[in-house]
Amino acid sequence: MIIDLIYFINIVLSFIVGFYLFFQLQPLHHKLHTNALALYFVLNAFCFSFYLLIKYEYILYVPYFYKIPAPITYLIGPFAYFHLRFIISKKIQIKSYDWLHFIPFVLFLISYLKFYFMDLAEKEAYVRLLISDFSLTYTDHVGIIPEYVNSIGRLVHPLLYVVLQWILIYSTDAKALKEKDKKLYKWGFNFTLLQTIFALSLLVTVFTLPGITEEVQNSFLSKLPAILTISFFFTISIYLLWKQDILRKLKYFKVEYPEDDNEKTNKLAELTKLVEEKAYFTDVDLSISKLSALLQVSQQELSNLINSEYSSYNEWINQIRINYCISLLTNDFLKTYDVEYLATKSGFNSKNTFYRSFKRITNTTPTKFVQSIQTENELL
Repeated sequence: MIIDLIYFINIVLSFIVGFYLFFQLQPLHHKLHTNALALYFVLNAFCFSFYLLIKYEYILYVPYFYKIPAPITYLIGPFAYFHLRFIISKKIQIKSYDWLHFIPFVLFLISYLKFYFMDLAEKEAYVRLLISDFSLTYTDHVGIIPEYVNSIGRLVHPLLYVVLQWILIYSTDAKALKEKDKKLYKWGFNFTLLQTIFALSLLVTVFTLPGITEEVQNSFLSKLPAILTISFFFTISIYLLWKQDILRKLKYFKVEYPEDDNEKTNKLAELTKLVEEKAYFTDVDLSISKLSALLQVSQQELSNLINSEYSSYNEWINQIRINYCISLLTNDFLKTYDVEYLATKSGFNSKNTFYRSFKRITNTTPTKFVQSIQTENELL
């Protein structure tokens, strides 16, 4: 009873997340990426709710709903995949061959059409039989396609889309997204990881059952699918609602066209040149808000421009500082001053930060960098 109550709460939570994405988030530029995710949550919740409807005999009040979730189950994987593809590819579009993803849904919909239009009295009688023997939910043959095909499909189909999502996660587009927007990439990665754990857990459970005694099956393992479902949807729903920064990323998500990239690159180059000319970077306490005021550019615009080329503000400003360091080092700066003064003069507030940045960009230390310059000069 307690497990079923928690199961019900998770279904409600999934509906809340889905409706929030549909009606409350209101993305500024595109909606397909959030609509796909919303449908993923809503359809999952709808399909899993039938477990409780049948178990507690509420299905008797709506017998015509029985088998409705069967074809809908095959929409869940595609919507999760579309959500991830839209984000990673930064292309909000439906391709001509995307209809192929809906073939299983159409096939099972057609398969159950005769049952859907069955006489209501006859269907009520069948549902009463179903309540007395719950195993009929996966062994009956009320459709054209044998029910065991549907049972296998419900296991294989999610795994197929998990594989497709992992292919997206390790694609070139995903690597580019990771460089520009780590938080959005992390959401896609965790979203796929949680689905993988859930799908594999259910698969292992199904293949483990035949080797377990009937007594054990009826005690713990009979509840295991519900427990796994609860764990998965509670985790993914809370994760998304808790991570407000992800919701903001989804809200402001925008497709970047090539001309947009060129415009941003040129604008950032102009601002970089101004920062270098005015030597703003030498301020060890230079924050992005302080710099945006000096440049007379909004902090949001400056952040967007920087994120189009760099992973963070610190990476961009430290790149400018290291370029300045290199110019000083090539002019024998270390003959008069030490490395610590070089770091401070370049705008670094920590010697360790300076060393890490210098090593990351030049793949060597300041001292070795000077030595390499001297060696080259001697050879010339």
